[in-house]
Amino acid sequence: MSKFWSFGLVMALALCTGCQRSSDTAEIIVDEVWSRPVLIAEATHHGAMADSAMANMHHAGSNGVVYLVVKNRGGAADRLLRAHANVCEATELHETIIDGDRMRMQPVEGGIEIPARGSAKLEPRGRHIMLMGLKRSLAVGDSIELHLDFEKSGSKTVFSVVRQP
Repeated sequence: MSKFWSFGLVMALALCTGCQRSSDTAEIIVDEVWSRPVLIAEATHHGAMADSAMANMHHAGSNGVVYLVVKNRGGAADRLLRAHANVCEATELHETIIDGDRMRMQPVEGGIEIPARGSAKLEPRGRHIMLMGLKRSLAVGDSIELHLDFEKSGSKTVFSVVRQP
């Protein structure tokens, strides 16, 4: 009987050690991914957008934005380092700064930390992913493929649905 208990104890310790190792890693989940509609001025000049699509645009310009929530169910922190999207020339992780009565945006240096068993929310008037130099307008219902690079979790592909805020 003592050999049985010894074997059981060894197996339990082995399983516990495996659990400990997995809790020391990041487990990233990306949720609530969305973007605002944007009308690129070129699209109106070339007749590329129908009147109904233009009516659903949030603003005109050449830049867009992606908001999302990054959840980490693991026991180790991770960091969102950068994003890539084919709909634009460049992407940057940004944060909104309120300076008196002025609001401005600036790049986030060093990425965005996703704490162990925590989350980071990229939201309006806060941190966000800037889509700079859009190649096309973003209409309500469009979907944008976005690649997110994490320090420990590698690359994850998500889709941002364009919707009204």
